[in-house]
Amino acid sequence: MNTATPSVAQERRYNHQPPSLYVVNAFYDWLVEVSADLAQAVVRDAAAVDAARRHAIAQLLAVESRLLDQGAGAHAAYEHWLTLYAEECAYWIPADSPAPDPRQTISLEFHDRRRLLDRVVRLGTGLAFSQLPASRTARQWSGLEVWSSPGRTDEWRARYSFTLVESRAGHSRVLAGWNGFVLRQIGDRLRIVLKQINLIDNQNPQGNNSFFL
Repeated sequence: MNTATPSVAQERRYNHQPPSLYVVNAFYDWLVEVSADLAQAVVRDAAAVDAARRHAIAQLLAVESRLLDQGAGAHAAYEHWLTLYAEECAYWIPADSPAPDPRQTISLEFHDRRRLLDRVVRLGTGLAFSQLPASRTARQWSGLEVWSSPGRTDEWRARYSFTLVESRAGHSRVLAGWNGFVLRQIGDRLRIVLKQINLIDNQNPQGNNSFFL
């Protein structure tokens, strides 16, 4: 899924920054493979990942979750949230279970890094109609599983089940499902490369999911 880094001169020709040069067929092929792995009905060896690595991943995912809950009240939280993600990343909410190939079916949401930046900026304006007033959320997650990505020593996969309560405009609702992640050691930091949100009712019409899940 790695692509050549464009030169500064090349980047100046793009209308949108950062360009989405990494979202190519090889990237989608990787997403399909990861998605199938995340959804496997297997019992994984908990001892295959050392305790220190597992703790670091759990801490990162706890911060990721907390910053999303804080985003409605403090937009800077969304900006901090985005720093947890790699430069080449994907945020994906499939519209079916198991998640189908996003090239062939509609997704509830599918964002590369540029699209995530767009959403963070839009929410920061305070003028996003679908978030007037802004959603307030509280989420809980449990059952974290962590395992190594096949053939790699710098990348791990994880999943957990979640329940999310949203309150907006005097109404509350509950969303539930499981999240799948790919995390990679990039330099001295652990970063999120993929977040896949699998809602238990993803085949049904969805309400206002304009906030980040």
